[in-house]
Order: sequence, then C-alpha cells, then structure tokens
Amino acid sequence: MERPFSHARTLCIAGVSATALLWGAAPAFAQEAAPAPEQEEATTVDEIVVTGFRSSLQQALNVKRREAGAVDAILAEDIADFPDQNLAEAIQRLPGVTIERVNGQGTTISVRGLGADFTRTRINGLEAQAASGGNRNRSFDFSMFASELFNSIKVRKTQSAEIEEGSLGSTVDLQTGRPLDFSRSGFNSALSVQASYNDLSEKTVPRTAGLLSWSNEDKTFGILGSIAYSERSPILEGFNTTRWQKGDATRAYGVGQNFGGCVPCTTEAQRTELLNAFYPRIPRYTFGNTQEDRLGLTGALQWRPSDRTEVVLDLLWSRLNSELESPNVEAWAFSRAAVNNVIVRDYAIDANKNALSYGVFDNMLVRSENGFTRNESTFAQASLNVRHDFTDRLRGNMKLGLNKSEARTPINVTYAFEQAGVNGYTIDFRGNDRLPMINYGYDITSGQNFTLVQGTRSTSGGDFDNNVVAGALEYDWNPSLTFKAGGEYRTYGFSTWGVSRAATATAGADRITGVDALGKIVSIDGKIGVPDGSSMNFIVPDIWKINDFLSVYDDPLVPNRSEREVDETDKGVFVQADFNTDIANMVVRGNVGVRYAQTEVESKGWQTVTTPTGPTYSYVTATNDYDDVLPSFNLAIEPRDDLVIRLGAAKVMSRPTLGDLTPGGGVSPTTRTVSYGNPLLDPFRATNYDLSVEWYFQNEGLLAAAVFYKDIDSFITSVTESIVWSDLGLPDDLLQGAARPTDVFQVTRKLNGQGGSLHGLEIQYQQPFTFLPGLWSNFGFIGNFTYVDSEVDYGAAGKNRLTGQSKNTFNTTLYYEDGPFQARVSAAYRSGYLMSFPGGNGNSEEGMNATTYVDASMSYDISDSMTISLEGINLTDEYNDRYVDVADRVSDYRHTGREIAIGLRWKY
Repeated sequence: MERPFSHARTLCIAGVSATALLWGAAPAFAQEAAPAPEQEEATTVDEIVVTGFRSSLQQALNVKRREAGAVDAILAEDIADFPDQNLAEAIQRLPGVTIERVNGQGTTISVRGLGADFTRTRINGLEAQAASGGNRNRSFDFSMFASELFNSIKVRKTQSAEIEEGSLGSTVDLQTGRPLDFSRSGFNSALSVQASYNDLSEKTVPRTAGLLSWSNEDKTFGILGSIAYSERSPILEGFNTTRWQKGDATRAYGVGQNFGGCVPCTTEAQRTELLNAFYPRIPRYTFGNTQEDRLGLTGALQWRPSDRTEVVLDLLWSRLNSELESPNVEAWAFSRAAVNNVIVRDYAIDANKNALSYGVFDNMLVRSENGFTRNESTFAQASLNVRHDFTDRLRGNMKLGLNKSEARTPINVTYAFEQAGVNGYTIDFRGNDRLPMINYGYDITSGQNFTLVQGTRSTSGGDFDNNVVAGALEYDWNPSLTFKAGGEYRTYGFSTWGVSRAATATAGADRITGVDALGKIVSIDGKIGVPDGSSMNFIVPDIWKINDFLSVYDDPLVPNRSEREVDETDKGVFVQADFNTDIANMVVRGNVGVRYAQTEVESKGWQTVTTPTGPTYSYVTATNDYDDVLPSFNLAIEPRDDLVIRLGAAKVMSRPTLGDLTPGGGVSPTTRTVSYGNPLLDPFRATNYDLSVEWYFQNEGLLAAAVFYKDIDSFITSVTESIVWSDLGLPDDLLQGAARPTDVFQVTRKLNGQGGSLHGLEIQYQQPFTFLPGLWSNFGFIGNFTYVDSEVDYGAAGKNRLTGQSKNTFNTTLYYEDGPFQARVSAAYRSGYLMSFPGGNGNSEEGMNATTYVDASMSYDISDSMTISLEGINLTDEYNDRYVDVADRVSDYRHTGREIAIGLRWKY
C-alpha cells in the first residue's frame, strides 16, 4: 500500500517560500538536485520538475499551499546563490522576520515581534546554540555561519505537538546538504569564488565555497563534504553620546550632575533652563576598524539500503574570528563628577528635545581612548538520524546528537589618555541633530599635555552544550488518519568565566605625561559628513606600543567573579494525530496533539556577602523544576481549489534567559538586604492563535493575509519585596551568624511579573507580469507586509510595547528573468523599536529608529555549468540610528558602507 503523504516528503526539502527565494536566497546545488526525504511533512504534493526560476516559485507556492501550519522556507538552488552575508540576512526576507545588526551584519532574528531569546533553532533536526563574542544568552547568532553551508531553511510560526517546546515565536530549521539529494549518482561538485568591495573601508576581501559529493550507482550510499570561507573588513564610522543626562535646577552649581557655573545665565530663568536640559554624557565621533574571517565545514554520510531504511550522519563545524580596534576622543567630563567643574561660556537649548543644541565650555576633561578586542568563536555538531518503515503502515525515527559552542575573548584591552583644564570646547547640534560640529579648542593631535591614566586587560569565555536523544513512531490508521507518538531527552549546559587586571589606573612610571611616543594619529576622512570646523584628526593610544611600555602588562590576571553556570535537563513526550480527508466536498487537513515537558534547572553564581570586616564571596548553587502540558491544533480547509483557510492554536513556553537565572548577587546579613537573579523563575508561557486565508489566483500568483494573537502570561521583571530568608533557596551559611533563616530580608531580584498581549497581521502578494506584452512579461513582483502591536506591563514604569518589536515591516522585490539572465532589486523596511524601557539617566526609553536596506543582484549563465554574478548589499549605505527618550535624542548614529561583490560559480 502506498504510504499517505509520500509525495509530500518528496517535495518538502525542495520547498521554498516564494517571498524568501526572490529575495535572493536561492536553492541548492542545481536544478538537478533531487529532494531529500523529510519526516515532518504531512501533505500531498504533485511532483514538479524545476526548469527555471519561475518554476521554482510555483513549486514554493505548492508547498506553502499544502502545509497544515504556518511555515516559510528558503532553499539554495546553487551553492553560493545567497546574496546575503550570512544566514540572518537571508532569513530576514521571510514575512514577519526582522534582524539585529552588529558591526554592519545580521546576527540574531525576531519573528512576529518576539526577540531572539524566544526563538529556537535546530540544525539537521537537533536543537542548537551558536554564540560569538560576548553572547551569554539563549539567542542563536546566525553570523557564525556562511549561508553557503545550508541548502534549506524553514521558519515554523505555529506549533505542533511533535515539535519540541521552547519557543514563543518560531522554530527555525537549518539543513545542510546530503549526498543522495542529487538526482545523478557518482560525483557532483560545485565551486564559487567572489571578491567583495566595501566603499567605506575601500578594501576588497575574498569569499569562496566548495562542495564535493559522491554516491554509488544504486544511490544507496553517499558521502558529501563542503567548505566555505569568507572575510569582512568594514569600518564602523559614526557619532555617539552613550546616553543623555540632566542636572537639577533645585540644587546649586557644582552639585550632583550640575555644571560648575554659567557665564551667560544672568537670570534665574536662564539658570533653570540650563540645569534642567539634557546634555550628552560622552559625545564623540568613532572610527572602528573590524577584521573578520569565517570558516565553515560540513560533512554527511548517508546510507539508504532500501526505501524502508535510511541512516544519516551529519557533521558541522564553524569558526568565526573577529578583531575590533575602536579609537575615539571625547568630552569625558560630562559623564563624571568632573562636570561639577565645567563652566558654560555660551549655550542654546532645543526646546522640542529639552536638550543642549549648542555649547561652549571651559575647564573640560578630555579623554582619548583606544580599545582592541579579539573574539574567537567555534561551533561543532554531530547528529545521527535514523528512519525505518517496519511495515507499510508503521514507521519510526530516531535522532542522537550533540553540539558545543565556545565563545572566547582572549584579549580585550583599553587604554586612555586624559587632559584636564581644557577651555573652549564647542559642540553644535543646530545644523544636524545626528552629526554635531565638535571642536576641542586646541590641537588634539598633540600628546604633549595628555597623561596615560588607564589600562585595562581581560580575558573571558562562555560555553554552551546540547546533548539530545529523541525518537518517534508513526502509524497509519487509515489513508486519512496517522497517529504519532515520541519523546526526547536533552541536557543543556552553560558556563561563563572571566579574569582581568586587578588595578586599571596607571601609577608610578606608567602614569606618563607627554604621550606622543605612545600614540598614533587617527583621522575620520569625512565620508560620514561631519560639519566643517570639527576636530577630526586626533591622537589616540597605540595599543601595541603601550603593551610593550606598561610595566604591569604581563602581570597575572585575576578572577573577577563573573563565573556563572546553568545546567538543564529537559524531558518531553508527545502524542499527535494527523488527518487529511474530504468533508462537504472540501479538503480538510491538519493535526491535533499534546506535549508534556519537564524541566530541571541547576544554577550557580557568586554571592558577595558584606560584613563589618569587609566583603566575602561564596559560589552558591540553587535548583528548580517545573513542567508544562502543551496542547496544539492546526487546521487547513480548502473550500475551493484555489483557496486555503488555516486555523491554529497552541499553548507554548520559552525558558528564562540565562542571565536572569543566576543566584549570584549580593547579601548583607547585617542590613537584611539581598540582590540577585532568580534561579526559581518559571518559564515564559503563552497561548497562541493564528488565522490565515490564501488565494492562489493564478500560476505563481498568491494573495494571502494572516492574523495572529499571543496571550503571554508573564514577563520577567525586577522587583524589591520582603521575603523570609528560608524561602529564597539560598544556603544558610551566607548569613555568617549575623542573621537567622527566619529573618525577613529586603530582596531585589528577578520575578515573573505581569503578562501582556501581542497581535498582528501579515499580508503577502506575489505575481509574475505575464499579462504584459513583450519584454515586460519577464518581470514579476513579490512583497509582504507585517504589522505587530503589543502591550506589556513594566511595573512602575507603566505599559509599553515589547522591546525589539517593530510595529511595521515590509519586504519587496522586483525581479526579471529572461533565459540565462536574472536580476532583482529588493528593499527591507523595519520601523523603529524599543531597546530598553524605561531608559537610563532620566530618559523615558531607548530605541532604534526605522531603517530601509536596499540590495540588488544579477547573474548570467555563461553555460550550463558556469554563472557570473554581480551583487550589491546596502546600496543606500543605510545608517543605524539609535536614540534615547521619546524626544529622539541621538545615542548612536553609524554606518558601515556599501558592499559590491562580483563572483563566479561553477558546478558539475
């Protein structure tokens, strides 16, 4: 008997979200590649032979049309066909997906308004954690991987019982290549080379990828390996203030955050106006220089002795190294007690922003800084997937796997020169509130009066481990009904540590004045559009010269008690029924099921205990456990051949962020106060509802709308409350005899606070312009728009939307295809979003203003095996504009330049 849904398995690995594909994320290894089987598909799709770009779009619509839940995907047709720099930038082309950018490239994703900590990522079916640099949370850093290493990406926006728990927003599935995917036996290979030029750094760097695959003639066994290497060298040029703060007109000059005096303030009204206005804490132009190299390897062994049995071993390894040097010169007095000595010689106030728009200052403290950071990150995974058909109706699958991510910062140094008593420092925002004129009033290229005052050095690291054992059985009760049951056992471990120099202020012979021999001149060459009159050439510490100069550089680094650990054991079981039948001449498909999940947590961290004789330190351990019952339901109804209506509902959960789980903090037994994280936190829990309507009005044509609602039970917040010590879960020996376990303490900690809601709308439209005459019929359009709104209770700060949630996003692509020539231009818009609420230093909030990124690509097939391509990324050189307060005061305004790449791809 033919197994139900077998055709679906044939096509699902070749499925492509129409929207995503046109954004340039395109399919793997050739139109000749045969789709690989997949276990989770539950639909029936007629097999389509892909003969061109538009045929692949139609294939994508077929897959989307027949899914029970909301799933978007990307498939790579030829290796290196992604025009994006990494996986995050490829995934952002999907509806409802936005990305965070660091140093000019995408790193983490948000889906339907929920941030990276609420999204799970699986690689080859195995949950994974990839971290780089200082990442110490649950979010997955997609910049670790070159897009060429993967041949499919799926984003699951609705939950079913067979999908492991852990996400409020989505589950992202990444799949590397396998040797039996190819329709042809024997050897298959591909190679791509590319040169990428950045117009800001004016550097050209390489990007290359290759694949070699072999299978025997019967296609029962194969082996595959691939490699990808790339470099980046962007300049991070911009202006930032860190934050803004204000004084207090009810207090005297020279007190708190107040200036020391004001020459033009001859009336009380002028004094009040000045002291109540915000001023920038650390205004400065920056000129960061980044060097990155990324290497990735994949391997696969695939054995398929019959149609009933398949065994696959997938291997993945990736390394990302980065170096950042970040020189700048800044008005240091504004952010320190030295502001009490600053005299305002002249000023102007922007009434709309309640901020200084212009000022001339005397007795300033000026600092010149330079820092150097090297990050080394690796990821390694091995996974074994086995499936076997015991009978025509009974099937089973099993997966075993482990992965490990290591994020290291082997060197992080910062040096600072300072000069006090500077007169005539001028800053002027009146011509441009993002790029002020800054003049220091003296020659800042001279180190004659600068003093070397500070030198820091540290090393740190973080480790993430996943180990998974899982299995499931499927039984076809009849051609319309399949029962599934299975379970997983997973251990997750996180640890972080750090060592640093005990003393950072220089002393003795190291505290030298007259630093020309220890510095170098840095210039911002005007590409950012700095106003005339600004001081754009300045001396900064030369990292390598000072390393050699400092007598304490090689002194041993000491532990800084940043160590913390989280160990989790997660167990889950599920039952699910998949159905596919006809009711009242309508196709009705879907699944219903329930998942039970149990979590055990052990957290460790440093507690600082304050005593009359000084602080003592204890490394403490706390434990917690919780369980969840998570029902889910997905339904797809086809009232007409060209119409699909989907309904979905599910209870979901996402485990607390790692930083919030630490028991580390401070204890003062004598004052009965405690501050720490909270290892007893419950997970985020929510109930999700989804409804969508899709109209397939012609071949390659789609008009679709989806609405979604998430009722989130609680968010984690910081509170102070009275609690008996014995109820805290902390060891009694921390009390050191100064208090009793029955005493009441004032405890500041993380807590499961009030919940909130999130709702939104997605609209998709796709159509080729085949109705137009001649040349115009080769064009087509794809677009999607997402609206998301939310309301969250932030306690005393009030209610606001979720951090990281943009209200409006859209993606559009205009494409052209005519024989061997293809071209497309794309735009991705993201409206502003909160980054922190409330803000610091009296600001109402901190956030990011809207961005629009424009990319384009074109390619020409020289022959069946050779393609030349030209790509442009961030063609408008978009600025990232971070702000503070609803008044929109600039916090960080920077750009990284355009990327132009020319490449050649070959396949055999």
